[in-house]
Amino acid sequence: METPYGVLELLLVSAEGLKHAHHLGPSVVAILFSESLMTLVASHCAHPCSSACACAGPQRHYVTIQCGELIRTSKITHGKHRKIWWNEKFRFPLSPVECRGLLAEVTLKIMERDKFSEDSLVGETRVNVGDIIREGIEREFLQMKPVPYNIVLQDGTYKGELKLGLKFLSGSSYVPPRQQQFVVYKPFLNIMLPCIPWRRFFFFCTRSNNGHRKNI
Repeated sequence: METPYGVLELLLVSAEGLKHAHHLGPSVVAILFSESLMTLVASHCAHPCSSACACAGPQRHYVTIQCGELIRTSKITHGKHRKIWWNEKFRFPLSPVECRGLLAEVTLKIMERDKFSEDSLVGETRVNVGDIIREGIEREFLQMKPVPYNIVLQDGTYKGELKLGLKFLSGSSYVPPRQQQFVVYKPFLNIMLPCIPWRRFFFFCTRSNNGHRKNI
């Protein structure tokens, strides 16, 4: 695998204050059926509001991240106490052209999962990464702590926040995922290998093999 000129790492932390997406089209029948079912259940229950909420269940969301021509999708998760957690990292290798100014922003779309029809768009967030990449190239490494970004709805208004963290690594400081495990253990191996009594080890192996041949 060719080493990229740079790598942009995005940490998708959480979201809160999301607006419920309104499903239209084929899902209208499903919604009407669901409402009728909740009304029927609520009419036979002492606490109608709690029954309706229980039937509705928590909404499930995921995020699509577009960085240049690459698109990544997060896991599907549901909110807990009006807050949704992902805690996922995504890495995007960047070409020299993208690092020199072609890549200006990353687009994140928050989607709501629907069982009866196509998933609905809740809103999107556009993050300006041009300055981060330029400064990261000069320093060879730059990390931004997670901060909340506003979520823009389809009508142009703001509702909710998406918490993200960003990191840029130059090609010289980037370590492919398959080599990371070796890099972690390399200092340990450098310390332990010289301390191993290799002569005793090979003597013991040779003696064991001779004894095994005699028994045969």
